[in-house]
Amino acid sequence: MTLVDDALLAALGGPADTAGATGPTHAERTLLARSVLRRAELSARRAPGSTGEEKLLPVPDELAGLLPSGGLQRGTAVVVDGSTSLLLALLSEASRTGAWTAMVGFPRLGILAAAEAGIDLGRVALVPSPGPDAAAAVAALLDGIDVVVVGPQAALTDADRRRLTSRARERGNLLVAAQPWAGAHVVLTVRDGTWSGTDHGAGYLRRRRLTVERSGRAGASRGIVRQVELPLHGGAVKNPRQVEKTPPGLRLVG
Repeated sequence: MTLVDDALLAALGGPADTAGATGPTHAERTLLARSVLRRAELSARRAPGSTGEEKLLPVPDELAGLLPSGGLQRGTAVVVDGSTSLLLALLSEASRTGAWTAMVGFPRLGILAAAEAGIDLGRVALVPSPGPDAAAAVAALLDGIDVVVVGPQAALTDADRRRLTSRARERGNLLVAAQPWAGAHVVLTVRDGTWSGTDHGAGYLRRRRLTVERSGRAGASRGIVRQVELPLHGGAVKNPRQVEKTPPGLRLVG
């Protein structure tokens, strides 16, 4: 896992976030994002899917029916609204089979929850608080990271979102948003959820059934409603050409 924090910022020559200190400049934040990208590329050694040869990133069997093509289409923008658990589950197969993921604007993301969902932490870059230069950070990461996830704390304008959607299309990488995103190709909205697992007031809540509505453009314009249970049981990869690699060990950069 690559954690972009004050230590890494200081190593790049930027100021630490201390009382009375001036925040990092636009140039420093952009340098920070590009540094994460370079470190990810070197560590991944061009992981499967990073060459653009595969148009679809795989998803678990249980979630394939939510997507028009049965997988996550490179060069598009996808919104997952209402459930971080669903978002992590949706990305788990792509991560497990070699895709690098950057999470921008998720200061309270549960790392344990991400690991339990199947995310390979060895291929995750975290930018918890991008500040006012979130658009520059996301744009830099889209230059080479397979999947860039934009969280609720990434402050973006509508113009920023349009530019980032175009950049994802040009670079052939996937943009996933956990915030409203005009023009998204696929929008998955959780409308309802119920818990199960207790036994007459005893025991733990173990599973959650979500009602998910799909909307969007092109193939996703025909709206559907599906029920999904989390956590997933696991299943076959929906893109059989995706080559699985042994995931690298956990490491901290910075």
